[in-house]
This record gives sequence, structure tokens and C-alpha cells, in this order.
Amino acid sequence: MKLTDNYIKGVSAKESAYRIYEQGADKGFGLKVTPAGSISFFLQYSFSGKQRFYNLGRYPSVSLSDARIKCREVRAIIDSGIDPQEQSTPNRFGTVCDLFNYYIKKMQDDGKRTWAAVEKDLSANCGDIMDMQANRVEPSHIRDVLHRILLRGTPEKPKEVMVNRVRAYLHRAFKVGIYHDNDPTNPLGSVTFKLSYNPVEAIPKITRAEVVGDRNLSIDEIQILWTSTDIGEQMLIATKLLLIFGCRLMELCGAKKSEFDFDAMTWTMPWERIKTSGKNKRPHLLPITPMAKTLIERQWIYSMDSDYLFPGRINPNKPIRNTSLSHALRRVKGVDSFNVRALRRTWKTICAEIGIEKSIMDRIQNHALTDVSDKHYNKYHYLTEKRAALEQWERYLEDILGK
Repeated sequence: MKLTDNYIKGVSAKESAYRIYEQGADKGFGLKVTPAGSISFFLQYSFSGKQRFYNLGRYPSVSLSDARIKCREVRAIIDSGIDPQEQSTPNRFGTVCDLFNYYIKKMQDDGKRTWAAVEKDLSANCGDIMDMQANRVEPSHIRDVLHRILLRGTPEKPKEVMVNRVRAYLHRAFKVGIYHDNDPTNPLGSVTFKLSYNPVEAIPKITRAEVVGDRNLSIDEIQILWTSTDIGEQMLIATKLLLIFGCRLMELCGAKKSEFDFDAMTWTMPWERIKTSGKNKRPHLLPITPMAKTLIERQWIYSMDSDYLFPGRINPNKPIRNTSLSHALRRVKGVDSFNVRALRRTWKTICAEIGIEKSIMDRIQNHALTDVSDKHYNKYHYLTEKRAALEQWERYLEDILGK
């Protein structure tokens, strides 16, 4: 099979990285595809009895024809008895691609679930600087990367939020890279960057794109949403559970049935799926209220033999996509435009109005605790206090719903 641009554009990501080898004259030439969908060219070769891989660049910033030419040049070096990866001079430092790889690996090690989305955005938008030495990147290069993102926008769909997002990723990547060379946990002989400053510091954010959400549902809107027939039963159950628990969408959509203990009436979320638990690796414990138990048991029937409470429609061995509920809620009539985050904001707003303590609300919603004693010493789970608060909220819900 000979690689073509059409074939490469049709390649899809899988759960783990994999390689595709071309069967042709260029021995060892192929593609590597990451779980985030990033595609790069490589050359596999043997040297001194060891199998090695030479990175030929990322697609599409490096075209198929250029990668093939580079492959043949590197193959010629190998055939002359020289290992191309031992040719680097003392003045050659890590590329932006190396920096991104290190940044993504650090995110994975720190338990950051967003690493795949970050890798995808960086790969899609930063191709023009990917092969540069990281310590030669100037603010002008960063500006050009972000400006090209802006140019892809339209008046109806501007790209200002994406610009700020990619800027934040770049800023963090270079910040991590500055500390890389002196980090004692990095193996000896690993790539070095010699970064003296962060080139993203000089690039301002587009402040008008940063709009703080202020949408929360009224009592009338909650009543309309609760009895809506505009969305399917499973999506409605998920919506109601989000309103009852005040939890994040990813916490509910990824929930496994094994997390729910109906004897103890508790829901234990593993730390891997919790936004604020990447470093302390503590699970999040929530009490199950009677109304929530009824909804969970009803959804249990829909989920059939899946391990997940909300299994994917096509593949029940995976959880439902987070975007599925967002798309479904757009079909609800009688409620002004809102997103899933508005449900969480509604929960906190009304809970404050009915007198639930802020500290308990924060613990129910698992907001990051910044004081030293809570972060490192206080291991109390506050289950009794959280149960009392959620039951108070549920009684209020029952009153406004006329139950």
C-alpha cells in the first residue's frame, strides 16, 4: 500500500497510538497516529542491531512529498554507516515538537484529562513552528500562529476564544520547558531546550473574548426543563441528575455503575475523572438522595450490560460523549438558550438562596481547596454535611416541581 494525501486525510485516531507502514520502495517509511489524531511521518531503521525511529515531521506542516524526500536523505546517511540520530551537534537543542511532547507527557503524568485536546489543538494550529528549535522562537512567531487562527474565523463564528486557548497552551508549554533542563527527574541525556524566557509573555490575550458565564435557570425554566418531551428519556435523566448533584458534565457522563453504592447511598468518583484531583489523587464522595436513586435506577435499565451508566449509543463499551447532552439541550423549547454549565451555576445560585453554606456547596461541587490545611491535612469527607445539604436542595426541588 502506497501512502497518498487522500489516504492520510482519512486516517482516524484510536485509543492508543499506532503506526502505518508503507509497502513500497522506501523501506521503513510510515505514519504514526496519536490518540488525539496527530499524524507524523517516521522512518524505522536498524543500527548496531537496534530498531530505531527517526521523526520526519508532522502532517500537514510537512507534506507527504517532503517527508518522502527527507526519508530518502536519511536512508542515504544510514546506508553510509552513520546513525542520523547521533549526528546532532552541541548547538542543536530541542524543537517545538520536542517541547510539546514533553508538555503533553507531563500533563499525562499529572493526571490531566485534557491532554488529548491540548495535543490536538497544538498540532492543528502550530505546524509552522513545530520543527523550529524551541529556544529560537520569538514573540513574532507566536503572534503569526495566533493571527492565522483569527483569519479562519468569520463574523458569525469568530476564533478569538480559540486564539486565547492556544495562547494559554503555548504559554504553559514554554513555561514547563524553562524548568525542564534543571529538573532532576528528567533522565540524563534527554533533550535540552536552553530556554531563557517565555516568548508568549509578550502576547496579550484578547480580553473581549473572555466572557464570564452568568446564565442560570429560573424556577419556571427548571419546571419546563424537568417535564420536557423535546429530548430523549436518557438525556432528560442526565439533565435531572446534573441539577440534583450540581456536578460537572464529565463526572456524570463518564460514571461507571460500580461507583454507585445503594447500600451506603453514596457515589464515589475516581480521582482520574475529577478536574481538581489530578495532584492529590483523592476520590470525590457524594451522597445519593432518594430522587437521584430513582433516576439512576431508571437509567440502569437503559444501560443494559454496559459498565457505564450512560453508555455510548454506537459503542456501549465507552461512555456517552460529553457533547451529546449539549446538543440535545438545544432542542428544548420554552427555555432561552443555555448550556450545560448553566445547570451547575443554577444549582449553586439557588442553593445559596435557600441557605446552604458556601463551604459545603464548594465541597459538593468539588471546587479546588487552596488552603494548605485542606489540601494536605484535612481528609474528612464531610459526607454527613453534604447529605444534609443535598436533601435540603432536593426538598426545595420537590416543592417547586409540585411533587
